[in-house]
Amino acid sequence: MNTAKAQCTISIANVGIQKTYGPVDTTIGGQPNCTYKFNATFDIIANGGLKYLFFHSWRGNEYQPSFVCSANPNNNPAVDIPTSATLGTAINTPGESFLDFGFIGLNTLTITSTPIDVTSKIATTYPGDGGVILNYAGATATVNRKGTSDTLHFVVSNITIVLSGACSPNLGQIHTDIWASNSQSGVPKAQCYICDRVQNFDNPAISIRKDCANGANTWTVGLTNAVSNPAITVVYKVYVDNDDDGVQDGAPQDLLIFTSGSISLNPGELKTFGPTALPFPYCCMGPWGYYGIYVTVTVTGFTNDIVSNVVESGCTTLPIKLRSFDANRSKSNVDLKWITEIETNNKGFYVERMLANGGWEEITFVASQAPNGNSSSPLTYTLSDFNNTKGISQYRLRQVDFDGKQAYSQIRSVRGEGQKSNTIIYPNPSGDGKVNIVFEGTNSTRDVSLMDVSGKTLKQWKGVTNNNIQIDNLNAGFYTVRIVNVETGEQVIEKFIVNKR
Repeated sequence: MNTAKAQCTISIANVGIQKTYGPVDTTIGGQPNCTYKFNATFDIIANGGLKYLFFHSWRGNEYQPSFVCSANPNNNPAVDIPTSATLGTAINTPGESFLDFGFIGLNTLTITSTPIDVTSKIATTYPGDGGVILNYAGATATVNRKGTSDTLHFVVSNITIVLSGACSPNLGQIHTDIWASNSQSGVPKAQCYICDRVQNFDNPAISIRKDCANGANTWTVGLTNAVSNPAITVVYKVYVDNDDDGVQDGAPQDLLIFTSGSISLNPGELKTFGPTALPFPYCCMGPWGYYGIYVTVTVTGFTNDIVSNVVESGCTTLPIKLRSFDANRSKSNVDLKWITEIETNNKGFYVERMLANGGWEEITFVASQAPNGNSSSPLTYTLSDFNNTKGISQYRLRQVDFDGKQAYSQIRSVRGEGQKSNTIIYPNPSGDGKVNIVFEGTNSTRDVSLMDVSGKTLKQWKGVTNNNIQIDNLNAGFYTVRIVNVETGEQVIEKFIVNKR
């Protein structure tokens, strides 16, 4: 990270590159060229008032720095922005930057945790130098703020570029310079900048498959190193598209379900991993079983991840697609409500309850409203359970088919009668190193962090949609839990104690 003293602070993290097609050989002006299309996601951590944000990229053997970076990364003076003297001045000119891309007017936006369309802020001319060609086409972009921090999450789609020369198996190293500015008039100065980020657009090749085995979803990942590439070392991660939007958001929006160890790939080598079952409820219960999955790959020596497409195929005969399941206390009753979007061969639902530290008990059976158990339209179910217990109660649905198959919903927790409507941690103190956390409200997404008495973060949970989690294997001591509502940025701090076991 490089910063301008007392003027601007910027850093970039979680960069993902997703090749959507290419390389494809084309001809422009009688010369062979290579057309390439990709998406990019990244986080920019910047101070307020950021107006300009630009990226300049070269292929490895053509890189020429557009800034002179200070040896002290915290004391870089503001400098003139790079111009046509170092940037691309015509499409397909060897030795020049092949991609010059940026945003103007970000300071006019009110950015919240909800993604907003910033396509209109993508620069169409380069500030102060009309000779620089912004040689991309058809790009769109969104941005949102991560929680209450200064981190802005960008998703840029459909960047189409044309590279000089015929296509090779892969692009190799890409070098990128980044600059930003708060300037409000005239030609801006680069008040903060990051030099020579080494990136990798397309190696190794990634394949991911979502299959169905014995009624449960599994994933299989394949990684292939190009024959022309040297040996590489990689780590891959598998995510569930947890907001079901088809976008590879990464944490905190999506759920990380697997991280590999270091893997060596020799030139031309293919390695396959799996099939591995997805965790509950993504294995076998709607709507989670319908969510897509994708892979990110980190290659040692590069500053970005390579991202696969979202794969959504898999078990197409899941018994139901459950849109929602809620449990809320109303004095001495607990009101249950669930909505199905799709039902297939569904006999109905056993409603089960657990009081305090007891076991699960069946309280009633609710038959399917769908004719013969089949429906493609939303169906709403409600049930009121008399429950005046003073402690925490938990509820779940056990769905059964006419042929005897069954699957469980996520668990919903409710407070005891008379307990205040806030986050509850129990037991507190804990005598066995286990605690349960019940969150206020049911229809929210949360990021949860567990810290010890020194403030060190021990565990994190991203994108929690259930209204309760359990933490175990804790040593004796004092702990703090920080809960951030992803949609609103609201933060709650709770403390608890674990006694010696």
